Amino acid sequence: MSQDNVLTQKRKEYINNCVLHGWMFWRFANEVRKVMVTIEQYRHLCAEWNGDAVEFSWLVQHGDIAGVSQRAIAAEFEFAPSTVSRWAAGEALPHRRVQKLVVGALEKKARRLEQACASAFLPVKKGIDSARSRPQA
Repeated sequence: MSQDNVLTQKRKEYINNCVLHGWMFWRFANEVRKVMVTIEQYRHLCAEWNGDAVEFSWLVQHGDIAGVSQRAIAAEFEFAPSTVSRWAAGEALPHRRVQKLVVGALEKKARRLEQACASAFLPVKKGIDSARSRPQA
């Protein structure tokens, strides 16, 4: 059996295990194929979070999308940074109420960043615009 066939077989086994255990297939897809997530998509994921442990870990791990580092989460909720790192890795989870508070805070930060981006306009540079409008000799 070639190495490509072995990798394909391992991927099929992993997908079957995901289906059997109810794990989210999109997590596997994101690991194989890097997908860019916008701040709007991140906020929607936070808003639609239903208590899933894998999603919670993903949201904490990717809090930088909303401008919130794991260290900032630890400081805000008074946990050790190593504890939040374990949440992000899926090795441990806080109490369900703490999870709701963390996801709520991440959603709030994402919403603020999204609103700030939506209301920001590029400055008009007068020197560049006037140079373009002059006819070339």
